[in-house]
Formats: sequence, structure tokens, C-alpha cells
Amino acid sequence: MSKIAVLTSGGLDSSILLADLSKTSRTHPIYVRSGLRWENEELKALHNFIDSIGNSQISDIVVLSLDAQSIYGHTHWSVKGAVPNYDAPDQDVYLPGRNIILIGLATVWASLNNVDTIFLGSLKGNPFTDATDEFIKNYTDVLNSGLKNEIAIKAPYREKNKVELIQEFQHLPLDKTMTCIQPINMIHCNSCNKCKERRQAFEDAGIQDTTKYKRKAI
Repeated sequence: MSKIAVLTSGGLDSSILLADLSKTSRTHPIYVRSGLRWENEELKALHNFIDSIGNSQISDIVVLSLDAQSIYGHTHWSVKGAVPNYDAPDQDVYLPGRNIILIGLATVWASLNNVDTIFLGSLKGNPFTDATDEFIKNYTDVLNSGLKNEIAIKAPYREKNKVELIQEFQHLPLDKTMTCIQPINMIHCNSCNKCKERRQAFEDAGIQDTTKYKRKAI
């Protein structure tokens, strides 16, 4: 039987993908620690989500590490200081080379552990250059050439948006997932770009959002 892995952040999209694939395959969730401000909360959320599903097909979380602070700098918003606000454009939350790092580390791990396919939760409309079909294909070729392997990298939700995912998988414990870039004690801040994206998606899906958000000041 083939072994697969899912790059998962504990966020909505990748957590749904993990649950979806694990219905039919033994699945290894991969989480990459980079020293960014939200990681402790994300990892807790991922554990909580997996525990809530209770699917024995999901293996223990594989945690890989790379110090991204040395790349982005210790004063970057992803590490400290003010994060892009509620109405900030998506471009403001872009981390250059993020998928290059995540996919690269996951593929090296997969090559050492006989995993033949890595899945990503990338969605339709993702505006960043390292999430396009062309990039994924080209990067897959480069990685397999360097590793002398034949690992497939797939993004099966590239034709779906977040609203469609929420509607299709509303039966899952979506409130256990973490989208926020400055969460505190497993509560979404309700003041960053990613919280707005999450709230809007639930509203557009017509599904009750039971996520825990910090109340806005009156």
C-alpha cells in the first residue's frame, strides 16, 4: 500500500485535506516549525483536530524544523511586532519562498521514509507564485532530480475555494482548526487578515462559524 503525507499547518484547508485523505490511506501529517509567532498554537490545533477525528489511519505528526527567522529577520511581522490588519490585502501576509521551504523539507523527509506522494492544501485563487500548478510541477521535477526519486506532489483542491470546502466538509470539527496569525490561548485574534478571510468564508458558505474569536473592542 502506498504511503502518503500531507503538509498541514493546523489550518482549515490542510486539516480538511488530512481528514479527507485519511479515509482511504495511511496518512502522515507533516508540520514544519520555522520559529514563527503562531506555530505553538497551530500545532496544538492540529493535535486537537486529529484527536477529534479519532482516525487511526492518521500517523503521529512529523515535525520538521528550519529557522526562518534567519531568513525573514527577527523584526519581521511573522516573528514580532504588528501583523497585517483585518483589512490588509493578501499580499501583505505573503512569506517569500514559504512553499519552497515547506515542500523542499517534506520531500527530503519523504525520500528517506519511503513516502511516494505529498499533498498540499493549496486552493483555487491562491495569488502567490509558489502555489501555482506550474511551480509545483517544476519544483517536483527539480526535487526528484536532486534526490533521485519519484515523489509526486499534488494539490487536489486547486479547483476548490474555501467556501466550497466549508460547505462540503462542515461535518468535520472545523472549529478546532487555526487560521489566525496572532492567536492567544487557542483564540483567534479577530483583527488580522487571516481572521477576516476565515470569517468571510463561513459567512459566504452559509455555515455557522463556531470558531473562538477575541471580541472586538466596542
